[in-house]
Amino acid sequence: MEKVLFFCCWFATLGTTALLLFWSLPLSPFTHPGITANEAVIIFFPVMLMRWLALAAALILIVIAWGRRLNMAMRWIVGLSIVVLVLHFVLGVINIGVMNAWMSIDHTKTRATNAVYAAIYFGLPTLLLLLTAPLMLSAARFLR
Repeated sequence: MEKVLFFCCWFATLGTTALLLFWSLPLSPFTHPGITANEAVIIFFPVMLMRWLALAAALILIVIAWGRRLNMAMRWIVGLSIVVLVLHFVLGVINIGVMNAWMSIDHTKTRATNAVYAAIYFGLPTLLLLLTAPLMLSAARFLR
Protein backbone atom coordinates (compact mmCIF):
# COMPACT_ATOMS: atom_id res chain seq x y z
CA MET A 1 0.00 0.00 0.00
CA GLU A 2 2.90 2.36 0.73
CA LYS A 3 4.30 1.86 -2.76
CA VAL A 4 0.94 2.70 -4.33
CA LEU A 5 0.59 5.82 -2.19
CA PHE A 6 4.18 6.80 -2.94
CA PHE A 7 3.68 6.55 -6.68
CA CYS A 8 0.37 8.43 -6.48
CA CYS A 9 2.28 11.26 -4.75
CA TRP A 10 5.13 10.92 -7.23
CA PHE A 11 2.85 11.22 -10.26
CA ALA A 12 0.92 14.07 -8.63
CA THR A 13 4.19 15.94 -8.21
CA LEU A 14 5.18 15.20 -11.78
CA GLY A 15 1.77 16.26 -13.09
CA THR A 16 1.67 19.52 -11.18
CA THR A 17 5.21 20.35 -12.31
CA ALA A 18 4.16 19.73 -15.90
CA LEU A 19 1.07 21.90 -15.41
CA LEU A 20 3.16 24.73 -13.98
CA LEU A 21 5.57 24.42 -16.90
CA PHE A 22 2.67 24.57 -19.35
CA TRP A 23 1.27 27.67 -17.65
CA SER A 24 4.72 29.30 -17.70
CA LEU A 25 5.24 28.94 -21.45
CA PRO A 26 4.00 32.49 -22.26
CA LEU A 27 6.55 33.95 -19.83
CA SER A 28 10.18 34.75 -20.50
CA PRO A 29 12.53 32.81 -21.17
CA PHE A 30 10.18 30.38 -22.95
CA THR A 31 8.94 33.11 -25.30
CA HIS A 32 10.75 36.32 -26.07
CA PRO A 33 10.08 38.94 -24.79
CA GLY A 34 7.33 37.07 -22.95
CA ILE A 35 4.35 38.49 -21.15
CA THR A 36 4.83 40.26 -17.87
CA ALA A 37 3.49 38.55 -14.82
CA ASN A 38 0.35 40.04 -13.30
CA GLU A 39 -2.06 39.12 -10.54
CA ALA A 40 -3.25 36.13 -12.58
CA VAL A 41 -0.12 34.19 -11.62
CA ILE A 42 -1.62 33.78 -8.14
CA ILE A 43 -3.09 30.55 -9.53
CA PHE A 44 0.46 29.15 -9.49
CA PHE A 45 0.54 29.13 -5.69
CA PRO A 46 -2.17 26.49 -4.96
CA VAL A 47 -0.73 24.20 -7.63
CA MET A 48 2.77 24.78 -6.29
CA LEU A 49 1.49 24.00 -2.78
CA MET A 50 -0.03 20.73 -4.04
CA ARG A 51 3.27 19.86 -5.70
CA TRP A 52 5.30 20.44 -2.54
CA LEU A 53 2.77 18.63 -0.31
CA ALA A 54 2.76 15.59 -2.59
CA LEU A 55 6.55 15.61 -2.62
CA ALA A 56 6.61 15.89 1.18
CA ALA A 57 4.30 12.88 1.46
CA ALA A 58 6.57 10.92 -0.87
CA LEU A 59 9.61 11.84 1.21
CA ILE A 60 7.90 10.75 4.44
CA LEU A 61 6.99 7.41 2.86
CA ILE A 62 10.63 6.95 1.88
CA VAL A 63 11.80 7.73 5.42
CA ILE A 64 9.33 5.20 6.82
CA ALA A 65 10.38 2.54 4.30
CA TRP A 66 14.08 3.06 4.97
CA GLY A 67 13.48 3.21 8.72
CA ARG A 68 11.79 -0.18 8.59
CA ARG A 69 14.48 -1.56 6.32
CA LEU A 70 17.19 -0.49 8.76
CA ASN A 71 15.17 -1.67 11.79
CA MET A 72 15.19 1.79 13.35
CA ALA A 73 13.19 2.58 16.46
CA MET A 74 10.06 4.63 15.93
CA ARG A 75 11.53 7.69 17.66
CA TRP A 76 14.41 7.74 15.18
CA ILE A 77 12.02 7.45 12.26
CA VAL A 78 9.96 10.35 13.63
CA GLY A 79 13.09 12.43 14.25
CA LEU A 80 14.41 11.71 10.77
CA SER A 81 10.99 12.58 9.33
CA ILE A 82 11.06 15.94 11.09
CA VAL A 83 14.56 16.67 9.77
CA VAL A 84 13.53 15.72 6.23
CA LEU A 85 10.40 17.88 6.45
CA VAL A 86 12.38 20.88 7.72
CA LEU A 87 14.87 20.53 4.86
CA HIS A 88 11.96 20.11 2.46
CA PHE A 89 10.35 23.28 3.86
CA VAL A 90 13.61 25.22 3.37
CA LEU A 91 13.79 24.07 -0.26
CA GLY A 92 10.16 25.10 -0.74
CA VAL A 93 10.84 28.58 0.63
CA ILE A 94 13.86 28.87 -1.67
CA ASN A 95 11.62 27.81 -4.56
CA ILE A 96 9.06 30.50 -3.69
CA GLY A 97 11.85 33.09 -3.53
CA VAL A 98 13.15 32.05 -6.92
CA MET A 99 9.63 32.19 -8.34
CA ASN A 100 9.21 35.69 -6.91
CA ALA A 101 12.48 36.83 -8.46
CA TRP A 102 11.51 35.24 -11.79
CA MET A 103 8.00 36.67 -11.91
CA SER A 104 8.88 40.12 -10.55
CA ILE A 105 8.80 43.00 -12.94
CA ASP A 106 12.29 44.36 -13.25
CA HIS A 107 13.43 46.01 -16.44
CA THR A 108 17.07 45.12 -15.83
CA LYS A 109 16.43 41.37 -16.03
CA THR A 110 17.58 39.65 -19.17
CA ARG A 111 16.42 36.50 -20.86
CA ALA A 112 19.44 34.69 -19.41
CA THR A 113 18.57 35.62 -15.82
CA ASN A 114 14.99 34.52 -16.43
CA ALA A 115 16.34 31.24 -17.81
CA VAL A 116 18.39 30.71 -14.65
CA TYR A 117 15.39 31.49 -12.44
CA ALA A 118 13.15 29.14 -14.45
CA ALA A 119 15.77 26.39 -14.36
CA ILE A 120 16.05 26.63 -10.58
CA TYR A 121 12.27 26.91 -10.15
CA PHE A 122 11.58 23.74 -12.15
CA GLY A 123 14.88 21.99 -11.49
CA LEU A 124 14.74 21.92 -7.69
CA PRO A 125 11.52 19.89 -7.32
CA THR A 126 12.35 17.81 -10.38
CA LEU A 127 15.71 16.87 -8.88
CA LEU A 128 14.00 15.86 -5.64
CA LEU A 129 11.46 13.91 -7.65
CA LEU A 130 14.15 12.07 -9.59
CA LEU A 131 15.98 11.20 -6.36
CA THR A 132 12.91 9.85 -4.58
CA ALA A 133 11.99 7.10 -7.05
CA PRO A 134 15.28 5.14 -6.80
CA LEU A 135 15.31 5.54 -3.02
CA MET A 136 11.81 4.13 -2.69
CA LEU A 137 12.37 1.36 -5.20
CA SER A 138 15.56 0.24 -3.46
CA ALA A 139 13.89 0.33 -0.04
CA ALA A 140 10.77 -1.45 -1.27
CA ARG A 141 12.77 -4.16 -2.98
CA PHE A 142 14.36 -5.14 0.31
CA LEU A 143 11.11 -5.00 2.27
CA ARG A 144 9.56 -8.01 0.54
